[in-house]
Amino acid sequence: MSATPIRRRATRVVALAAVSLIMLGGCSAAQRAPSSYDGARDNFIEGCESVAKSDNSNADAKGQADVTKIASPKDYCTCVFAAYKKNVPYSDFKKTKARMDDEGGPLPDSFIKAFSSCKADAS
Repeated sequence: MSATPIRRRATRVVALAAVSLIMLGGCSAAQRAPSSYDGARDNFIEGCESVAKSDNSNADAKGQADVTKIASPKDYCTCVFAAYKKNVPYSDFKKTKARMDDEGGPLPDSFIKAFSSCKADAS
């Protein structure tokens, strides 16, 4: 199987997790949006895991055996978060999240490159 479907699916999971970051962080009026990666970690990983598990279940329900599932959503999402924290300034992360909220679209190549070493599948 080509790496392209794996990359597209992994990118979708991470993009949706990024979008959920601020939504989860702002669920209550008493909470403020995170101002650094340290304040965003739990929300990012929770959102990322939720999307990965949902995608895995949807692939099963639709009989999509050719779709690579994320073997360990928690490990994968933790890896992605660590890669972002190391390679993407938080201000860029927030700007990209805001753009995706407003316009949608793909993650920038620099974001994809940052987490490209994270393994989605069990191989």
